[in-house]
Amino acid sequence: MEIVQGRAQASAIPIVKVFHPEAKVTHEAAIGSVDKKELETLMARGLNPEQAVELIVSGILR
Repeated sequence: MEIVQGRAQASAIPIVKVFHPEAKVTHEAAIGSVDKKELETLMARGLNPEQAVELIVSGILR
């Protein structure tokens, strides 16, 4: 949402260009869910779902 006065114009379009086929990139303002494959991988290594989600989220916030 933009706030403008008079003749001012504003726009906000998050654009992310990715050129590597294996890259997974999101805009910093993106709202999403935890990647299912990452979650399954961590759970296969012995973490429970809560621990896996916490690890993934903490990695994103770093």
